[in-house]
Amino acid sequence: MADHVGYVHSWATDYIGVLITSREYTPGIGDILYVKVDDRYVLLQVIGYEGEVPVAPSSIVKEPLSKPPLYSLEKTMHARTSLFFEIRRLRTSGGEEVVVTKPYQPPPLDEKVFLVKKGDPESEEIMKLLSEGIKPLASSPSAVPVAWLRSGVAPVELLKKEKYFPEASLNIDLQRSLPKHVLVAGQTGSGKTTCVMGLITHWAWRGEPGLSWLVIDRHGEYSDDNPTGFLDTLRKALRINEELDKVGVQVYILDRNRSREETKKIGKKLQFLIGSVDIGSISLEDLSNIANLSEDRINELDEIVRTVTGLFKAIDESKLESEWVSVFVRNGAATGNLLALIPLLVDNVIRYEGIRESSKRGLYKMLLDLGIDIRKLRIYRRLILSVLGLEIKTDYIAMRGSMQSISVINDSGSVFKVSPILKEKTCLLKLLKALASAIPSRPVYPWLSVEIGQCSIPRLVEGPISIDNIVNELNNGNTVIVDVSKIPVSQGDVVITCILRRLFEHRMSIGVEKASALPRIAIVSEEAPLYLSPEKVSNPYNVFARIAREGRKFGIGLVAITQLATQIERQILANFNTVIALRTKYVSDINYFKNIGVPGEALPTLSDREGYLYTPDLSVKEPIPVYFPAYFDLSDRIAEEYEKVVSAESMAVSTGRKLAVLARSDEE
Repeated sequence: MADHVGYVHSWATDYIGVLITSREYTPGIGDILYVKVDDRYVLLQVIGYEGEVPVAPSSIVKEPLSKPPLYSLEKTMHARTSLFFEIRRLRTSGGEEVVVTKPYQPPPLDEKVFLVKKGDPESEEIMKLLSEGIKPLASSPSAVPVAWLRSGVAPVELLKKEKYFPEASLNIDLQRSLPKHVLVAGQTGSGKTTCVMGLITHWAWRGEPGLSWLVIDRHGEYSDDNPTGFLDTLRKALRINEELDKVGVQVYILDRNRSREETKKIGKKLQFLIGSVDIGSISLEDLSNIANLSEDRINELDEIVRTVTGLFKAIDESKLESEWVSVFVRNGAATGNLLALIPLLVDNVIRYEGIRESSKRGLYKMLLDLGIDIRKLRIYRRLILSVLGLEIKTDYIAMRGSMQSISVINDSGSVFKVSPILKEKTCLLKLLKALASAIPSRPVYPWLSVEIGQCSIPRLVEGPISIDNIVNELNNGNTVIVDVSKIPVSQGDVVITCILRRLFEHRMSIGVEKASALPRIAIVSEEAPLYLSPEKVSNPYNVFARIAREGRKFGIGLVAITQLATQIERQILANFNTVIALRTKYVSDINYFKNIGVPGEALPTLSDREGYLYTPDLSVKEPIPVYFPAYFDLSDRIAEEYEKVVSAESMAVSTGRKLAVLARSDEE
């Protein structure tokens, strides 16, 4: 039976007053009440309350030892509410349709007011109607449930049974909404990460192809392979979704202490790749973007790279095998190994080419003719080493009875692994001699006379993880998690920037029409102000800001997670089409969310993953109170379906084998 809690008592422009008459009900911020008016329901949301004992204070205690006569007095309680939603059933040519709108007039005075409560049939019907009436603007079969409607705040687990309506879900077409960017904001502990994990799990369970996820895992939370954790639930959800039969999850765990690949596969849908990054997959454009170089600096560095690339192309094959050349120049373009070679050329070649003499020679003269002197070369040397986390190590070679120093690369502190050619002195000497053969008017380098023995290295490249492979996984519709929690923040930023720049600029290069044929990509990243604050977005090379401004045209969207939404630059903040507001006590954020209709009074009191979802992609343009289920809220149901699928497949295989045996018996 419906809980009758009071009557409509008063109106004002910005609130509806409800007189509470039920002794069993005390109003709570965020509670949903309803009024039945003819053929419609008017829903109210509690935004405040007040109560009093209607007697003068002096009449409560007449004598020092007497008891207050409160037992004989009636209390008055009022709930201050706002107009929430209005639900109607309208007859159309196709039957009956549920329409949900924002009320434009208050309910009649003195009408009964009821509490929306789980377990009450009428309340459950109202929430189902609300779920049915709030729908994506365009009819979309790819809409998936992302949240459960709720009728209030559940500060403890037991109250969830009264407040949450799992069967009344809020459905969103993620393929349409995610490229327009999503903001997830809430203070520490409000459930931001598990909320997003729930979104990804819901899509894997009920979604359709055409959407890729790139999760930038800065804290190692998404890549945890706990047997009952997020990834286990995600792989099972994908396994039972026949629509996503070809979609998998690739987890890259970056570790600068691993130059060799370590892989681990769990089931058919989940694979881990642990290791470092092949520096060969880093390009000059990546380096320029990360270092925020001016156009003049980019042009100078490009001239250096072009000059060294030309030397490789001029080397006679008898001097250097083509396999070695391809480590540095591939398909006519310089690789990241050539960038790492530049500091070694400054130390081992240019230092002998008359830097302090009037007559310049060799490679230095070639660069000086292009306006690049030793001062600039030293700047670029430091730049390359610092951005890529590399160091110069001094080694020694025997030369004319003495030991001569030679610089090699030390990449032990970097996630970017260079070719062993640049780390082993004998191999480096072989390379330098081959390059020297292509340098015009070269001097006599001291190391030219050194006899080198057999250069034996097990492989020409190191670092099993390639930036291009990650980009390809995303363009093929897979979910990719890049765990950068085990490497320095600066190196993690380099990796992420390279991935995003490749994705974005590739789609820009092919144009909007061709990009629309590729999967949409949702980029999930914590700590949004780290790259979207006013100071950061002023950098024209900030790829996060570029995606926030232009990514939607090319099907790339941000899922930006932050503790403080108002730390994001204002124009960028305005580009977020969908807002998920979770618990917060920050006044600046509360005021911001109030401006888009979120009841600010409720935000500090919300429980974990309780929040308000606002998006213009739904038929109702108002913040909706919801609970965002975490992956562990869904894991039991997913595991149950998963066991049924695996059991059915196992039975089918067993039956097939028996039939094959019978067929062979018949033939015999």
